Amino acid sequence: MSYLDCHNHTAEWSDGRQSIEQILQRAQEEGVRVGLSDHTGLGDYLNSNDRLLAYADFLTQYPVARGLEMDLGKSFVVSEEARKKFDYMIGSIHGITLNGMRIGFSPLIKHLKGGLPDYDPNVQIKDWDLFFKTHLEVLKKEFSEQNYSILGHCTMLPPLALGKPEEHFPEWWEEELINTLLMYNVAMEVSNRWLTPYDRMMKKAVDAGVRFSVGSDGHSPEKTCVLDFPKEMLKKYGVKEDRLFDIPRKIEIQKN
Repeated sequence: MSYLDCHNHTAEWSDGRQSIEQILQRAQEEGVRVGLSDHTGLGDYLNSNDRLLAYADFLTQYPVARGLEMDLGKSFVVSEEARKKFDYMIGSIHGITLNGMRIGFSPLIKHLKGGLPDYDPNVQIKDWDLFFKTHLEVLKKEFSEQNYSILGHCTMLPPLALGKPEEHFPEWWEEELINTLLMYNVAMEVSNRWLTPYDRMMKKAVDAGVRFSVGSDGHSPEKTCVLDFPKEMLKKYGVKEDRLFDIPRKIEIQKN
């Protein structure tokens, strides 16, 4: 199976700790094709169409798929001119506004990396039904307004800190999320960094006919283009190559 790692970040354009040359070296070592998708949104450096055009033009120097990762909830409208320069657009949620208060997922990210062992999202989130409904509302609004290709790390949400996902993510939310992906023809990312989605969600998505993408969400060379978890999940649930997101433009695996 041929893999396109759609989700990687550079030091040049967002919060990566690696150059594009280092990413290409890792892609060669892992035997995958590579896409770059630096953070985009009102809180990021890539916060305007002029900067997106500059980013897209810069990437034309390299044998990579050209993407971006929009911060859903802090997005802006990508112009038609800019969108045409990119092969795909990932939409990811890194925080949610509930009752007028922004709840960022930075504590969750630190917790999942081994820090903040006592992190408890219940302190901030008192109404989980409201949280999940708001999450779906953000997705539906964003997907209806712009041409997204991929939903990034779809279960990288605060309930991951509470234990077994199947006990804390409601099935009605899983099913509505899957229906939303199907409605807007958006692929579900299988993320090596966050080990998402979990098994029940993955099985439901496979059975429903959802398409998938794979991403290392690489920010540093040692994690970039490592796709062990996506490969395991795709094999476990019998996902064939024709169900994987890809781009029409040919990107070859680089050789020495």
